[in-house]
Formats: sequence, structure tokens, C-alpha cells
Amino acid sequence: MRRVLFGLLICLLFTTHPTLATESVQEVSTPPQKQGQHILMTREQFKDWLLNSQFHRKISLIQQHHTWAPAYNRFNGSNHFRLLQGMENYHKNQMHWKTIAQNITTFPDGKISVSRPFDMAPEGSIGAKANSVGIAIENVGNFDKGQDVMTTEQKETIVYITALLCLKFNLTPSVDTITYHHWWNYKTGQRVLDHAKSYEVKPCPGTNFFGGNTTTAAKTYFYPLVSRKMKELQ
Repeated sequence: MRRVLFGLLICLLFTTHPTLATESVQEVSTPPQKQGQHILMTREQFKDWLLNSQFHRKISLIQQHHTWAPAYNRFNGSNHFRLLQGMENYHKNQMHWKTIAQNITTFPDGKISVSRPFDMAPEGSIGAKANSVGIAIENVGNFDKGQDVMTTEQKETIVYITALLCLKFNLTPSVDTITYHHWWNYKTGQRVLDHAKSYEVKPCPGTNFFGGNTTTAAKTYFYPLVSRKMKELQ
């Protein structure tokens, strides 16, 4: 009789409080992956990392770039670190920079890598003026017209992390806070926006990057997405 009553009590307990049966099972989130200086994260992991980090360098300009090479055909879904190491080696050995040029890299599957420390200004042909207060985002792919078609996951990641950076550093999306490499003369390092000759600027982040690489395209197609995402995140 005692066994029957005990069984009924247990049955009643879990029938009345169904959540008790699963409360002891905790969902363990997968930590970011790390290899060398490269930290590979999901969007949510990047959010947690960014909002819980403190930086000591003034950051007031978010740079958008595309790698051009490697393009999508070099990404196989699992070789994030191999591509990052290849870029790091090229930047150090061929360009003679201190380390990989960009602070952040995004991938076609939506993953994000933080590589160059945020307290180190990025390097590259965009010039010292933009780099001194900049955070460089390098988006894996060739986003010129007729080349790679950006995946939905990468598109979401680019908008998401740009919005987070704006919130973190109190920036309002505009040509003065979110810049394209195309807007800077790579010979002089000066900002020229849409007024340069084609051989004085690079098409980066691509002639089809969120509708184009002009200031009009950024204002029409990119900044509104970032502003909307900022409101969602707030």
C-alpha cells in the first residue's frame, strides 16, 4: 500500500507541476571557439562579448569592407580559422602590418570572428585618418555586381553587429559614423565620398553591397536596416 501511495504522490507532483521534471536539466550554451588571436562567435555570443567588454581607444567610425579574395568559393562551411590564418599571414608577411588588418570578420554562414584587438586601430589602404578612430569589419565575399550573392545569414550578421557597435559607441548611422572603403582615396587617405576618379578608390565593400557602394545606396538601403535593428536591440 505504501508503494502505491508513493507512486501516486510522485505522479501527482509532476502532473501538477510539469516544469519540475525538467528544471534540473540546464541548457549549456556552446562557448566561442578560439584559435590563436581569432575568436569565432555566433551573433548572440558576439553581443555578450561586446556589451561586457571595455575599450580604451576612441572609436567613432565603423568601416565596411569585403575581402574580394577569399570569395565564397573558398568557404566550405567549416574553414573559418584557415581563412583567417591565411589573411593574417598575408597581412603580416606581404603587407608588413602588425597582424591581421581587420578587427572583425563576417562569414557566409553568419558567424563572426574578432581577431585584431579593438584597442588596436585597423590597418589598410583606407588610410590612417579613418583607421585612427575606426573599427574595421571585413566581410568574406566578393560583393561586386555579378559576383557573390550575399547570403541571408551574412546579411543579418552585418546589420546586427553594425547596430550593436553603434549602440556600444553611441553612434547614429550616417556617412560620418558608418563608412565604406570606397569613399576614401587610397593614395591620400582622405575621404572623397562619391567624388573620386575610379582609379583613386577601391570598389570595396562591393558595387552590389546592400544595393551599391555609393553614399546614396548606404542611406537608402543600409543605414535604415541598421537603425531598425538598433531599435529592436534596445
